[in-house]
Amino acid sequence: MSKAKDRKNALDSLFGGGGMADMVAAGSAQRPRLASGAIGAAEINLIRDERDRLKEEVSDLSGRLSSAVAVVELDPEKVHPSFVPDRMVVEHDPAFDALKESIEQTGQQVPILVRPHPTEENQYQIAFGHRRWRACRDLGIKVRGVVRALSDEELLIAQGQENHERKDLSFIETCLFVLRLSADYPQSVICKAINKDKSLVSKYRKLASTMPESFLMTIGPAPKIGRPRWEEMAGYFSEDGKMDPVHQKAVDWLFASEAFLDLDSDERFLAVLEALQEAESGVHTEALEQTEAPKTIKPAASANKGWFGDRRVAFKQTAKATSFTVDHTANPELADYLMQHIDELVRQFEEEHKEPEQ
Repeated sequence: MSKAKDRKNALDSLFGGGGMADMVAAGSAQRPRLASGAIGAAEINLIRDERDRLKEEVSDLSGRLSSAVAVVELDPEKVHPSFVPDRMVVEHDPAFDALKESIEQTGQQVPILVRPHPTEENQYQIAFGHRRWRACRDLGIKVRGVVRALSDEELLIAQGQENHERKDLSFIETCLFVLRLSADYPQSVICKAINKDKSLVSKYRKLASTMPESFLMTIGPAPKIGRPRWEEMAGYFSEDGKMDPVHQKAVDWLFASEAFLDLDSDERFLAVLEALQEAESGVHTEALEQTEAPKTIKPAASANKGWFGDRRVAFKQTAKATSFTVDHTANPELADYLMQHIDELVRQFEEEHKEPEQ
């Protein structure tokens, strides 16, 4: 959908009903034609009626426009989160810290959207803008917002669409939002909320339901981790949301570490995945029986990748291993050459690193 069409739809939603299109059509509709010659009493009354109707239209339009875009300052203590959470709050969130610093220095540039709270008088409930509200609350300042009357469904759709357009939610936060909505709302509402088709909505819900919410909340939003890595993580869980004892022990051991809480959520994800992989290979199985949770955790480093020569040999280096890849189709002679000389290189290395005789 184009930005121009998005703006049109947004304006239509502000004005209600058919939106601007209906108002333009009404304004351009053919007016009753008057007979030529002297204007009689009936014609004068008709003109007056038309004038009064136009005045009412202008007044109504002005009122709706004013109420739709009016930005007010709200006490953050009287503002409450949406009734369906869509964000994970973690101890270390550099993006939130940057947002709070920006608001402190230059003010809140984008207002939040709230509705009058459905059950509490003189209170408000957020449709979107939770991070801006939290930042203003932490800073002890008023939060700028637009107040609109919204039904539960309208609030959820506004909440989901805003986060989707701004790409504010991480992949796993979107999956959890879908799972929570699915408990009370039909798939059609969820599709509108996240602007995805039914097949993707089903996949998001299934992925989030595979892993316990407490497990996901401990890791956090992991904004740099996408669908493939989360699917790999979900592969360690059975259909009932449980792990086998060996993998569960590895996770419990890691979660018990104070050092784990010092990692940001992306680092937590990588640390958990690495622990699961090592438990699978048996690296930690015996050690976990007698070892306390680590006091420090080295964040998993991303792989170092590159090429040798004119993109002839690819390499990938991680903390655990280094691999080399030669495309046999493109470089058959080079592959044979390296195979012939690898032994010589290994012997040369061993000679250079040989322990001196005593």
